[in-house]
Amino acid sequence: METTKFLPLARRVLRRDWEVFLFVAIGSLLLVSLQLIGDMPSSQDQYPLARQLVEILDMLRSKVMPVLHPLSLFATTCYLLLPLPIKLRRSIVDIFAVWFALRIADLFLLINLLIFLRMTDHGQLIVQLLLFLPCLLLMWGWVYWRVDVGSRIVTGKEIFDFKLPGGASPTIYDYFLVSFTSLISSTLNGFSGKTRTARTLIFAHGVMMWDVMGLMLSRAIALVSS
Repeated sequence: METTKFLPLARRVLRRDWEVFLFVAIGSLLLVSLQLIGDMPSSQDQYPLARQLVEILDMLRSKVMPVLHPLSLFATTCYLLLPLPIKLRRSIVDIFAVWFALRIADLFLLINLLIFLRMTDHGQLIVQLLLFLPCLLLMWGWVYWRVDVGSRIVTGKEIFDFKLPGGASPTIYDYFLVSFTSLISSTLNGFSGKTRTARTLIFAHGVMMWDVMGLMLSRAIALVSS
């Protein structure tokens, strides 16, 4: 009897608050991925500019971001437990999205700059990239969905074009499927941008994905060579 009551409630919560659970998953993967970097190695003054940028990004990773974690947990608790107005709930989720997008951008820049430093544990860096990859894919899936839905609300038109069977409308699943398809295809078949903004987003997504894949390959080669 209790199970029959719990399952419908769980489905309603997941359907309503799926974005929060998505960002909790992204945040957990990011936290582990960031911790795998460890202490910054020495660049032996070969790349002073890269070293300075790494120090700034590492300071954000190790000093600034952990301070904001309790605040994000508090906001998550309020969102899930309090009967907040719909507009406020939407604003909280969008703030969450910006926060995690900044964290992903920080880590993306950091792992690219690490190629200028002498890294000893390439295997650990490969694991870090494997954890970072789903964060990137999930974030881009949400970005596609949010931008398209936002455009539909404001202008009444979508900015992305899905070629679905029978002219069906895209679901949330389709946006994430498009994002994960970038792992196996250099072009997102059946998905294109109708506007310059949409095409720019698709281009940026592709650049980041192939950059991460290239980093994984270079780390694998360095691991075999060592």
